[in-house]
Amino acid sequence: MREFSSLPVVDLCRLGGSLAFSVDNALSLAIIQRHGHEPAEDIQFRVLRSHQEHFFLAGLKKLGLDRESSDAVRCAKFHVLSNFLGGLRVRYAEESPDKAWVVYDTPYWIDSPWTPSVAVAAIRPNMLIRTMAAWHGNNGALLGNEGLAYVMTTLVPRGDACDAGYFLDTHRKLDPSERLQLRFDEGIPPGLKLEAPKLDLAAWPLDRQAKAWRNFSVAYVGGRLFWMLRTLGEEETASLFEYALRLAILQHRERVQGIMGIAGEPSPARAAALWAGWHYSWGDEVQVTKGKDDGMAGEVRRSRLHEVGEFAPPASPFPASLERAAARAWDTVIAYDCPGIVIAEAKSRGETDTPWSFTFRRSR
Repeated sequence: MREFSSLPVVDLCRLGGSLAFSVDNALSLAIIQRHGHEPAEDIQFRVLRSHQEHFFLAGLKKLGLDRESSDAVRCAKFHVLSNFLGGLRVRYAEESPDKAWVVYDTPYWIDSPWTPSVAVAAIRPNMLIRTMAAWHGNNGALLGNEGLAYVMTTLVPRGDACDAGYFLDTHRKLDPSERLQLRFDEGIPPGLKLEAPKLDLAAWPLDRQAKAWRNFSVAYVGGRLFWMLRTLGEEETASLFEYALRLAILQHRERVQGIMGIAGEPSPARAAALWAGWHYSWGDEVQVTKGKDDGMAGEVRRSRLHEVGEFAPPASPFPASLERAAARAWDTVIAYDCPGIVIAEAKSRGETDTPWSFTFRRSR
């Protein structure tokens, strides 16, 4: 969108990252509301394990960490740098070549690193334990190091001030049950010199970092929907997606309008601008044109959600039922934010092999 292209990349990507984090976390909380903690935690495990298989080994090389001599240091630095690039607040410390710490600081990443909330009160410690088992506790297996463990020492859902733990190379063959260890009595050692990550700005200029923040969070939305489809079925996933997306848009619509400079009386143009601004901040390629009378037509010509992670070609495409769920969510938001304006039509990308499109007009 030409009118949005002048926005600073950092502001735009931070907005997009926040919106995607909010949708992703709303999905988890909605699963807990309808189905309980266990299904949400199982899906969390599947999402994180899938992401590890997609990104871990390649990410080590991308971040230059394949050259580290210690697996404990290599893994700790990976999680600090990758989560920092994803917008999370993280710090690092080395106690020895075989023991390296990762601390995930508060404010917490639920709702998002840039719009923190107390929604973490709705999750239980096992959500984070399953998260770490999926990723951190499996790093040694992917590296071929049977002695590498991850030890968790603090967790926010337990009432601790942050999430913290360390990678430990034991130099002995561990039973699979020992790859993730819980030692909450240890806490964080007094005097441990924790440092925030430092990136080479020549290799990682701020604009590149900002795009990584956004892409990191959008990838989690796609991954969670993928595993929800396989765990809960298409109909229930569509219903939960509609619910979570609607809540996220309603919660953030004024923020989107403020950052994007969207103002004026309710009209098809304002409704289309809100819709386009949301998609544009996610990194989608969108186009808005004038339609009949004062109606507006919007197209998503390239959708990150359709291409991310598990939905990336040649995998199974993003289901049309989820596109329709998104259209229903937007229909509710537009009717509330712009009284008298409706989504007259929403064409599916999956069913018509055309751009994902919406038409906004005044109700008759």
